[in-house]
Amino acid sequence: MIIKELIVYSFNESKTIENYPFNLCGINIILGERREKGQETNGVGKSTMIDTINYLLGRECPKELSKSKVLREKELFIVLNVEVNMKNIFLGRNLLKPEEGYILESESVSFELSYWIKEDNEKYREYINSIVELTKDTPRFTSLREYIIRDEKTGFMGIGLPRRNAADEAKYLSYLFNIPTGFEEEIKVIKNKLKTVNNKLKLINSLKNEIVELKAKQKEILRKMKDIDSDIKNVEIVSSLKDSAKKYNAYRKKYNKIQNEIFELEYINKQYKLNIEDLEEKLNEIKKLNDIESFYKQLINYFPKQISKNQTEIEAFYEYMVDNRGKYFKFKIVETELSIKKLKVELKTLEQQIKHYSSVFKQTGILKDITKMNEEKNLLFQQLDVVRGKISLYEEKAQTNAEITSLKQEILREIQMKQDIFNEKKDELKEIGEIFNVLVNEAYGEEGLLEFEINSGTKLTDSTGRIKITCEIEDEESHGRHYMKVNIFDLTWLIYRLKKELNNITFLIHDGSYSKPDKYAKIKLLRYVDSALVKAKQGQYFVTVNIDELDDEDLKKFDEAGKIVAKFRRGNNDTERFLGFRISNKRE
Repeated sequence: MIIKELIVYSFNESKTIENYPFNLCGINIILGERREKGQETNGVGKSTMIDTINYLLGRECPKELSKSKVLREKELFIVLNVEVNMKNIFLGRNLLKPEEGYILESESVSFELSYWIKEDNEKYREYINSIVELTKDTPRFTSLREYIIRDEKTGFMGIGLPRRNAADEAKYLSYLFNIPTGFEEEIKVIKNKLKTVNNKLKLINSLKNEIVELKAKQKEILRKMKDIDSDIKNVEIVSSLKDSAKKYNAYRKKYNKIQNEIFELEYINKQYKLNIEDLEEKLNEIKKLNDIESFYKQLINYFPKQISKNQTEIEAFYEYMVDNRGKYFKFKIVETELSIKKLKVELKTLEQQIKHYSSVFKQTGILKDITKMNEEKNLLFQQLDVVRGKISLYEEKAQTNAEITSLKQEILREIQMKQDIFNEKKDELKEIGEIFNVLVNEAYGEEGLLEFEINSGTKLTDSTGRIKITCEIEDEESHGRHYMKVNIFDLTWLIYRLKKELNNITFLIHDGSYSKPDKYAKIKLLRYVDSALVKAKQGQYFVTVNIDELDDEDLKKFDEAGKIVAKFRRGNNDTERFLGFRISNKRE
């Protein structure tokens, strides 16, 4: 992407009020000048210009713009003209409607909005993501943008940004240096499985002291259930009507038999449901393997045949399991539920018969006693289910230990594979370090250190697979050298990307990064970078500079070469500020 021009249009005045064309390669200096000696150069619009570009590239609308009464009255429409793969594109934002973005693919700009495509913020950002050619396998431009456009408030505290997720930040910086980005995430998937199985083993081990008691309890529950069955069978019936007694006994025995069948079917049905849940969980885990093909293609441009074969076989096996065993279990669940329903209907009929024949007896509590005993048996079934579950879990100890060993071995294999891939980048990483050293030498006549290392720790707490970046220069504790280190770090990935013709991100913007380094170092660095980008015929470096941060002679040379693309200063009528007028906020 090439940033060609920034345009400020007023709908209220029906005219373009500011127009800032940029150098298509080399440096673009946004300069804060003094109108008179001793006058302040801050607050003239340098940072506001950078914020505006940032806003046009998908960031939220800057508060100083969205809250400005003057800007609302002028009804400003800001436009960024960019070029992507030889295509001319205009990106527009209306300051009165910061929730919308406008897109115009055209050779010339129009301020008739009916010609533009209007999108909400989400789709507008998605469009920018697409023209920067970022895909689902790469970081989004929204995430990369704050490293490509560093602001003066927090952007130069370090090569990383404050309060950012360390894993994500490592991924974003790795992407900018064209280093593989998915290692840590892929290993973390296996680690999460290992963590789950470890927790399962802890639970199993916690049952060690009560397993004997649990087995004894299981026997006791089974004995009690047997006693209840015996009691129900031996309930005495006192009646002068032998026929009624005979029928009562027959219905009672059948009732008891059906009740037991229902208990057994309900238990079996529960086991079928647990089998389905287990099968679906295994299937969801195995489907994650689908991401491995795109991972390999991204890293080594092909998918190894053996891994492809293994993946296909595993996936086919689990698809078979879902299609056959899953359907079988679901069929059995329906079948058992129908049987239970049918038995309950029959049970209800038997209850009526028992109730009828028991009415002739003096012992009118017989049915009630049987029901109570069956309720007690049902409670025992529930207790038995819990006890059996714990015993079954404990008996999985050996299998769980084996699974832990297997996952640990899988992690080791992944680490080795990632290390091998990383080692293949050895020459490129050395080249990156050399670019960094050249820039440090240009600025200070010294050597610096920029190295990359993959974390190969095997502990669950290790950030395994994360690319660690070591970036150092001498005496970097001073603010000036620290800021310069960040400048050089970013310029290293920019120059490296240009050298490798990674043309989707070819610009870098630093706001306020040259306020602290000494003049001698920064002028040498700016000259060198400009020369390198011009020689490469690509790459843009935008910087904000106050007039007292460079010598007059150096500024003159930059100005004569057309490197100063904007000059802002205070004045009586504020026409020489960024927007041509003063906005009523503290920072512009």
